[in-house]
Amino acid sequence: MPYPNLSTELLRTFVTVVDEDGFIRAAERLHKTQSTVSQQVRRLEQELDVELFRSEGRKRVLTPSGETMLGYARQLLSLQEDALAAITEQSAQGELRIGVSLSLTESMLPSILARFKRHNPGIRLNVQTDYSNSVCEDYDRDQYDLALILRRDRTQVKGELLGYEPLIWIGPSGYQWSKNRPLPLVLLNTPCLFREATMQALDSTDISWRTEYSTTSFTSLMAAVKAELGVTVRAQGALTDGMENIGSRLGLPELPPVYIELRYRTHIPGGEQLAQLIRHEPLQAW
Repeated sequence: MPYPNLSTELLRTFVTVVDEDGFIRAAERLHKTQSTVSQQVRRLEQELDVELFRSEGRKRVLTPSGETMLGYARQLLSLQEDALAAITEQSAQGELRIGVSLSLTESMLPSILARFKRHNPGIRLNVQTDYSNSVCEDYDRDQYDLALILRRDRTQVKGELLGYEPLIWIGPSGYQWSKNRPLPLVLLNTPCLFREATMQALDSTDISWRTEYSTTSFTSLMAAVKAELGVTVRAQGALTDGMENIGSRLGLPELPPVYIELRYRTHIPGGEQLAQLIRHEPLQAW
């Protein structure tokens, strides 16, 4: 029997809906309307003649056919990217200077850079990580060719918006705290946008707080939280075993999201290709 030609755009939309855990965040990530995302998923279902999602309460979850298709969709998209990478810019030479906000370094970025390097052996990568403000300032001073920056405010985004990450209150599992004593905080040193968001959120309430532990190291930060020295504010991806989202349980204030921004110089060898790889991977803040 003849098989349909599957659109990689539809496949990417389907994968993004799964990765972003819903149509709303997928639309934000893909810079499409929610109705467009829904239509593209329906088109893919029609081409495959199967249902990829089913309703479970108020959520949409994958069907068995959807689970099967997800694995193949990821493979097809990966093959497409590898093929394009293999035939474009394979003779490119030079240096690509990359600045990355510290909170993005725990995501898929290292594997993206490794894939880029395999297909572009002539390009030297020079990757620097720093606080978001410093990465932004150094990019503006032409010290980077490509930058991945976290922003507290969407209006600050000057380049391409890749997506956003909700912030949560993180504490050790079962953590208890009473409002009659200051909330102990574990924070990264200034300047850190998570630190700023934490203090601003608390200062808008009557909750008293104190900085119990301040560090420059993400590993040290999370170790201090696990040791019950206090609580911290990070993105969902920072949750590990032995920790939980304590915000609603302890009555802590809601937090704004952070936004992931991509900026790059199109004339630099390898810049557009690396930007394409970054667009197609679910980067997370930690």
